Amino acid sequence: MLVLIVLCLLLCLALVFSGVRLYGQRKDVEQERKKCEQILLAFSDAILIINPQGRVQMLNSLAEKLTGWSQQEAIGKYYGAVYNTQGDDSDSIAEALEGRSRSRNQTLLKSKGGQEFAINDRVSPLLDDRGHILGVVCIFKAMTRRESQQARLTQPTFRDSLTGLYNRTFFEQELPRLDQPECWPLSVLVGDLNGLKLTNDVFGHTVGDELLIAVSHAFAEVCRPEDRVFRWGGDEFIVLLPKTGQAEANAIRRRLQYALGSRAVGPISVDLPLGCSTKEEESQDIQTVWQQAEEEMYWLKTVGHTCFQKEALEGLVRELHSRSSTEREHAQRVSSLAEELGRHLGLAKDELRKLRLCGLLHDIGKVALDAELLHQSYPLKPEDEYEMKRHPLVGFRLLNSFEDTADLADAVLAHHERWDGSGYPKGLKEDEIPYFGRILAVVGTYDRAHAVSPERALKLIEEGSGSKFDPALCSAFLQMMGKKSA
Repeated sequence: MLVLIVLCLLLCLALVFSGVRLYGQRKDVEQERKKCEQILLAFSDAILIINPQGRVQMLNSLAEKLTGWSQQEAIGKYYGAVYNTQGDDSDSIAEALEGRSRSRNQTLLKSKGGQEFAINDRVSPLLDDRGHILGVVCIFKAMTRRESQQARLTQPTFRDSLTGLYNRTFFEQELPRLDQPECWPLSVLVGDLNGLKLTNDVFGHTVGDELLIAVSHAFAEVCRPEDRVFRWGGDEFIVLLPKTGQAEANAIRRRLQYALGSRAVGPISVDLPLGCSTKEEESQDIQTVWQQAEEEMYWLKTVGHTCFQKEALEGLVRELHSRSSTEREHAQRVSSLAEELGRHLGLAKDELRKLRLCGLLHDIGKVALDAELLHQSYPLKPEDEYEMKRHPLVGFRLLNSFEDTADLADAVLAHHERWDGSGYPKGLKEDEIPYFGRILAVVGTYDRAHAVSPERALKLIEEGSGSKFDPALCSAFLQMMGKKSA
């Protein structure tokens, strides 16, 4: 029915807009124009007429009621002020002024007074017999509550619910729409966020979400209204830049990198390598252009991978040590003691380096704990003790995320296991416990107790032999300490 209405209106509007003056028929044409205007004004649906310059030409009484604008106020105004649609993903009137029709099952119209109406509409260009655009006709009507609910059930959503960016569904719709001569050159940016899995594993998905939101804020800060920014997948982003050549696209990319580089969520810096490619002419396939941008992004990601991992790990260590000088000093002493015990045991040089790092990073999982928990004295409340016992597992996940520390993860996971099998988190016993984990258990316990009493610290190691600690390591440690005090 709506299509038939539009066709009828287009016939009438040709007279309203064209200003045709047929020789000898001037009076008849004027009468027809007035008749058409009366038809439009009396129509049962809301009707808005826009001239080729984007200014309101006419609106009927129902359009006045829904928009809140009287015809006297609206005529000559830019269409966006009068036909203020909210929550839509493209400008249907701008599209019609370029010659494209569009129907929407549901959108929100915000009136002059701020009231919102759920409407459906059809926006169509008015063309003369030569294909020139004479204007735009917009026919719309308010939806009943039932119609609105039904439309929401069937209408696809085009926004990512977390970041507010466009989603993959809308990308698949927009790419062919923008891959048109009037939008060329069309540039594509492809990005893949570093560290999201690490953040989710160590700090939880809430903090990971904050990282994604930080990325979306950078895009909003830099990108232009005509650009389209999409969250393509979990940590993947795509930007379509219409009417943007390679040089300008690279300038936008540099601004984005600067905006992203200044953002961080806790100890995790925002790092988003961005590849860029441009379609300049019709002979280029947009899928190939997209692939070229993606390939450049992966190259940048590979080149910067080691640097990102190094900076991320250093940032996590700094974060933990900035929260507690006690933890920093404990890590340094355990690292030194572990290396010293390793030398006493006759370990090779590369094993000593690994053991030294294990000592420095054995409590890195505490970076995910509440800062206040690091300063509480023992014994802890049951709920706090449960949280504290998570730190070996968090440290294991964290170290497994980095190539340079993956071989340390098992030892860090096991440094609270006991020789008799009563430790945590896995309840390993005796030789099931990784060797370096057994060393960390001895030197870590000694260092914590040494701050209270050096004599009591040595007594704890002796008493724990065969129950908490590997008896052979206890014997070697006590022997080493005896030589130092001799």
